Amino acid sequence: MHEKGKLVKDHFMNFLQIKVEEVHVDTDSLGTFSGEIERVGTRLDTVIQKARLGIQTTGNPYAIASEGSIGPDPLLVFINANIETMVFVDEELGIQVHETFKSNEITAFATTTLNKDLGVFLQKADFPNHAVIVKPQKGVGAHKGIRDLRSLEKAIRESQDQSADGEAIIESDLRAMCSPSRQKNITATALKLVHRLSSICPECEIPGWGLKSYVRGVECSECGQFSDEAIKQEVMGCVKCEFTQLGSVINLTLNPSRCMSCNP
Repeated sequence: MHEKGKLVKDHFMNFLQIKVEEVHVDTDSLGTFSGEIERVGTRLDTVIQKARLGIQTTGNPYAIASEGSIGPDPLLVFINANIETMVFVDEELGIQVHETFKSNEITAFATTTLNKDLGVFLQKADFPNHAVIVKPQKGVGAHKGIRDLRSLEKAIRESQDQSADGEAIIESDLRAMCSPSRQKNITATALKLVHRLSSICPECEIPGWGLKSYVRGVECSECGQFSDEAIKQEVMGCVKCEFTQLGSVINLTLNPSRCMSCNP
């Protein structure tokens, strides 16, 4: 529904010789960015559901789907983060291979008609390159995919009329086809996924070998205190046979700036 096929097809063809075709099913039924339908479950739950909708619709045993979220960064709460998850479901092999990509390079802003200087907001929101949504502040309904001033002015008037308090909300339209900054992140997620699908398990030779978890526990380089949560090393694994191997070492010691004793 959101024109993601063109964002991923080149990577899947160039790396895996897989031809990607979009399947038009109602993925909005699983949740919408504009809030009319709340997403139930995690990004991964939802993205697997999307892929299975494609399989059910076409009868093709292979499907790709993606799901994103945008909000405060888990580590930098004053900065927005776009977290994208993409999955490849292979019913013949009985595997689900997914990758996740996080970026702070996302255009996502909101304001209300109480803000009398909408010009500054629209510039910050990169309008009309990035589309916007207008909806009543207290009411239902939304005008989506707005990319010109005439449509914006009309949507504001109608949303104000439909709102119990006479005000409207103007916000970034975060659907993929309306957000160029999100499109870049979806493409980057696809690249991570095809790289993983290109990696074969050394034990059973099933595709999808990659990062599975981490070994945790590192001593501070300054005071020697042991941190149970600090990441020490990657654990690489198979999506089918559960075979694992230790991967790259991330930290031999913990930086004092991240030590709860040196920097509480």
